[in-house]
Formats: sequence, structure tokens, C-alpha cells
Amino acid sequence: MEVTVDIRAFARVSAIDTCSVWNLLSSPRLLATALRRGRWFVVAPYVRYEALDKARSRATSAELAMQDEFRTRLAAGNQGFSGEALSVADLQAVAALPACGRLGRGEIAALALARRLGSAVLTEDRGARRVAPHVGVDLAQTTPQLLGWLLYEGHLSDSDVADIISEHEARIEASRGRITKYFRRIYEEACRHRLLRHSSSG
Repeated sequence: MEVTVDIRAFARVSAIDTCSVWNLLSSPRLLATALRRGRWFVVAPYVRYEALDKARSRATSAELAMQDEFRTRLAAGNQGFSGEALSVADLQAVAALPACGRLGRGEIAALALARRLGSAVLTEDRGARRVAPHVGVDLAQTTPQLLGWLLYEGHLSDSDVADIISEHEARIEASRGRITKYFRRIYEEACRHRLLRHSSSG
């Protein structure tokens, strides 16, 4: 995953894949701030299955707690996540494209849902972000980009970054694919953009 994104905006509604679900839930501070700023995440049926029903090897207590939280939020329907059905035709329209051949089912489902809704897609998968425009999804975003936008807009402070990283590392094991280094890089990007904005307004 590369930090080559524009942190000056972030879509209000994003179809989300499974890894990004965990990355959002891993930091209560990041998620709560995003929800206060009106951001919403839509979940395809396969992503729900992958997150909650598919067997997970060596699930930690932190992962089980995140599963419980995700289940509760989805059931409530008003806590940042909502489910949305997809037809077989929706999925086939994306899965049949050669560019999507190496993508996982969760990424394909998220892209198909974003395409149907006309929304952004939230995914850390570089391949999914690369093919998004080719499947009719104009905006592909990442969880670090969300952090960068919240910092850029002043909804989070510099001191929040270390806490968000600590929360993330406490809930996501290194072997599961932590994104700590991308959080740190996007923080630097946010600092750079804030400096540029300050300089241009001075």
C-alpha cells in the first residue's frame, strides 16, 4: 500500500472490504471520530461472512472482541456499518473482468457493492485500488487516508496519532498485517499538507 492519496477529502459513504473493517475497528478513537464526521461504511454479504462466519485460525481475544463489536454494530444498523445485498449479476460484472483475477472475494464484493451504489471503496489492497476505475468505481480509499483526512481537517490532533497506533497494535497482530507504517507515513503527509495550506494562506 502506497501513500500517494489525496488526504484533503474523504467520501461520506464507502463500501468496505474485510481487512479495512478490522483496521477501523482496531482503533476506537479513529472510528469514533470518523463517525462523528458523518462517515459511513457499507458491507457486502460476503464481507460479512468473511468477517463473522468464516473460520479464523488462532483467533486472539482482541479479534474475537472486534468480531462481537462488528456484529453488534451491523445489527444496530446505525453505528457506522450497514449491510447491503448484492445480486449474482453485480458480482459477476466485476469478477469476470481479467483485471480482477488476482483479487480476493472480499475485495471483489466490496468493489461490486461500490459500483452498484456509486460510492467509494475502502480497501488496503493495492490491486483492488488499482483496478477500481476499470470496474466503474471512481474513488478508492484506505484507512490511513481516513486518518490523514481527519488530521488535515483538524478533527484529530498530532497527539492522537500515537494513541491510534497503540490501539491498532494492541488489537492487530503483526502476522495479521498491521498498517502502522502507513499510519506514520500518512501523518507525515498530513503535516506536509497542513504546512502548505498555512503557507498559502499567510
